[in-house]
This record gives sequence, structure tokens and C-alpha cells, in this order.
Amino acid sequence: MKETLARHEKMTCKTYELKIDRSHLSEETTRVLRLLFLEAKWFYNHLIAQGEVWNADYAIKTVMVKNKDRLLEPRELTRLSSQMRQEIIARAKDNIVGLSVSKKKGRKVGALKFKSRINSIPLKQKGITYRIEGNRIRIQNVRQPLKVRGLHQIPEGAELTSATLEQRNGDYFIHITVFQPKTRKQFSLKELAVDAGIEKQLTLNNGIDVVEGAPITEKVRRLHRELARREKTHGKNWFKTNLKLNKEYDRITNKRRDVKNKVVSRIISTARTVHLQDDNIAGWQMMWGRRVQTSAIGGIMSALKQRAHTPVVVGRFVPTTKTCHRCGNVQDVGLKERIFECVKGCPRIDRNLNSTFCIGQAVEDGEGWRIVPVVCRESTPVDTKTSIEMLEYFNSISGVSASPVVEAGSHPTFSRW
Repeated sequence: MKETLARHEKMTCKTYELKIDRSHLSEETTRVLRLLFLEAKWFYNHLIAQGEVWNADYAIKTVMVKNKDRLLEPRELTRLSSQMRQEIIARAKDNIVGLSVSKKKGRKVGALKFKSRINSIPLKQKGITYRIEGNRIRIQNVRQPLKVRGLHQIPEGAELTSATLEQRNGDYFIHITVFQPKTRKQFSLKELAVDAGIEKQLTLNNGIDVVEGAPITEKVRRLHRELARREKTHGKNWFKTNLKLNKEYDRITNKRRDVKNKVVSRIISTARTVHLQDDNIAGWQMMWGRRVQTSAIGGIMSALKQRAHTPVVVGRFVPTTKTCHRCGNVQDVGLKERIFECVKGCPRIDRNLNSTFCIGQAVEDGEGWRIVPVVCRESTPVDTKTSIEMLEYFNSISGVSASPVVEAGSHPTFSRW
């Protein structure tokens, strides 16, 4: 175990999502998968009802379950394996520990609650609870090997560890955690500053504006109206409509996630150091509502803080929008003023571009954050080439529109090296 932990410290941990192809599932396999999640719910609720999570017996074969008449009757666990039960017990223990930590912090907490639905089952032991055979995956107590999509994502030489079987709106997914060798990154730029906004979600200091979003579709509105017209709140047709609605929301969410991952991946692979400001995106959503909610700006800024090679997060209250990047003069700027005009006679510049320069020039000392004007240098051919490549890549992403703030290569960039 020590050797494995030491080896994994030198590797990168990633989780890949694989989708089970339902068109290749037999009726028996579909029934078994449904029963697997149903038994997981029975077993978890049995643990809560017994009140002895820490001394729970994972080898039990029968649990007491309430039927539709709310009477207890025994049910046999035929598909849920012992290893799966052990991990469900471990999850319940983790939930108790989480409640204990919250209580020690002074928060009001209750007890663990019964679940009406279990959406994920842990598959911890590779080779026992699950194993990969070609382009299919075998799961313990499921006879048919499951054809999955996305196995090509896992690189050769990666070490498979635990996995999780998940159900989501009628579809099934497997999340596999792997450890893979670290790759040496080659960066085109030393630094890149990013400014977040409402009208233009991102502005980079190499002169690129990025507008993205996945708005609520007309299909979602139609399904909401149809759901409201259903007489029976929990009738069969109501559940069908609700499932369609959830699938449509999943499609929109996946589109936003795809935009976030691609934009963030390009930025962090281009620049060694990423400068950004700690903006209050949640506060923006309260003020501008759907203009923020339908975009991935919150996820992009959060991911940049966590995934960038060297993130530099400027304080939230540093006046990057009000400060001139050339002379350091601070002046009031209205929300409708899209061009920054310095009162001391510095050249006019796009408001967002000026803000990105200020973010890149902000430094922290003993007195807090301050913006330091630096010597201006013209764009090099490498800078121009990188900007053009990023512009073309962003425009190739569905749901993203990128454009230069000014003509490529005509604006100055800054460096502290």
C-alpha cells in the first residue's frame, strides 16, 4: 500500500465519465440495474432505521421495507453485493462525520434522513465489483457485459482504481477514477490575465472577447407548461413529462459544462500564470439573473482558480475597472461606459481590456493589493500567433463566440520580466 501511495503521488488523478449504451441492454439487464439501485435504497434506509451505522452488518441478506400500505415486510437483497454494501455503510459514516463537523462549527444539524431514491452505487474493488473487457464493462451480479461509450478517453498505462455506477434521468453512467503519468506542459505565454463580465463573459489581456451561454430553450418552457396542466401531480404522464424536462435540463447543463471545460483547458494550457479577480459571481446572479445563470462564467472562474498552473487571484475590492493601466489614476466609471477615458490624458481603451491589464499588473504587499503601471512593450509575433490560435479555437466551440477587442497585434501588452 505504501508503494502504491508513493507511486500515485507522482501521477495525476482524473475521473472519466462513461455512458452505458442502453440500446444494447436486454430487458433482463435493465430490470437488474433498476433492482440494483432499489436494493441500495432499501439497504441504506435499513441502516438509518436500525440506528447502528457504526456496527452495521454488511453480510445481511434480508432487510425490512415499508410497502405501499406502509407496513413492514422483509425483502431479500439478491443483486447488491457485499462490497457494495460495505461502501454504502462507509458513505453513511461519512455523512455522520459531516454532520458532526457542521455541529462543532455551531450550525444547526439534524439526523440522517431516509432516502426516496439512490442515484449512485460505489464500485470500489477493480476486478471484483467491476472490470473492463474490451469496449465493455462487467459489473458484479450483472450477467450481461455493458457496452459503454467513452473508454477511448482513458490513456494507455493509466492505473484504474475505484468507480461509481450512476443513474440519471433514465440513463446509466460509470465514473472511473484513474492515476496516469504526469505530462510536461509547454506554455506559449508566461502570463495571461482574465476579466469576467456580464455582456462579454471573458476578456483576455491578449485582446480577445469571449461571449458564451446556453439559454433556456423553448422546449423547456413548453414542457413546464405541459407539466403545469397535468391534473394528477404524480400520475404516470406527469412522471413522463418530468423525465423529459429533466433530460432537457441535463442537455443544457452538459453544454455549459462542455464550454467551461474547453475554455478553461485552453487558457491553462496556454499560459503558465493566470491572473484573475475574485469576483462575486453569486452576487451578480442576484442582480442580473438569467444573464449570469445561463452562462458558464461562474464555473470558468472557479475552475481557473483550481486548475491553473500558477493562479494569481486579485482581491475582490481592488478597483481594476476604475484604474488606468498606464498611469494608475483612479476615477469613477459608469456601467454604461464601455470605453475607458483617463482624465489625465492617457489613450482611450476598451473598458474590459483596461481591466484585464490592471488585473495582470496588480501585486500584493504588506499593505494589500495595488496596481503598478509597468513598461509597455509591443506584441511579439508569438503573442499575435497565440492570440489568433486562441480566437480560432474559441470560435470552434459550440455556444461560444470570440472576437478581437481591437485589430490583432495593434494593442500593447505588458510584462514584468
